[in-house]
Amino acid sequence: MSLRTTKQASQANGVSAQAAQEWARQTAQYLRARQLAAQAQMAPLAANARTATQQGVYGARAWSAPRLDLAAHALQEQWAPRLAAAMAAYARRIDPVPPKSRRRWPAVMGGVVLVAGGATAAVIIMNRRNGALATEAGESGEAADSADTPREMAAADVNGQGQQST
Repeated sequence: MSLRTTKQASQANGVSAQAAQEWARQTAQYLRARQLAAQAQMAPLAANARTATQQGVYGARAWSAPRLDLAAHALQEQWAPRLAAAMAAYARRIDPVPPKSRRRWPAVMGGVVLVAGGATAAVIIMNRRNGALATEAGESGEAADSADTPREMAAADVNGQGQQST
C-alpha cells in the first residue's frame, strides 16, 4: 500500500484544483443571483410589513391610550386612597417602638422641688399660726410658760416643744 498525497489523489480521480475552483466560483455566482432575486422579491414585502406594523402600533396606541387614561383615573380616585391608607397602616405596624426615655432625673428633681416647696409652705403656715396664737395668749393674760391649754398645745412646734414668748 502506498501513501499518496492529496494532490496525487485528485490527479488520479481526474479532478484538478483548477476544476474545483471553477466549480466553487460558479456556485458562488449562482447563489449571488438567487440572493438578488430573493432580495428583489422580499423588499416590497418588507416595506409592506413595516407599514402594517407602524399602522398596527399606531392603532394599538390609539385604542389603548383612552382606556389607560380611564383606568388611571379610576385607580387614582378609587384604589389610591385605599392603597394609601393600607400602606400607612402597614407602616405604622412595622415602625419600631421608640425606646423609652431613660432620663429620669428631671422627674426626680421635679419631685424633690415639689416636696421642698410643700415643706416650706407648711413651715411658713405653722410659723404664722404660732405667732398668732402667742399674741392671743399674751393678750388674754394667761401664762405663756404653761403648755396645758389646747390652744398652746396646737401651737407646739414640730419637735414637740412649745414656743416661748418674750
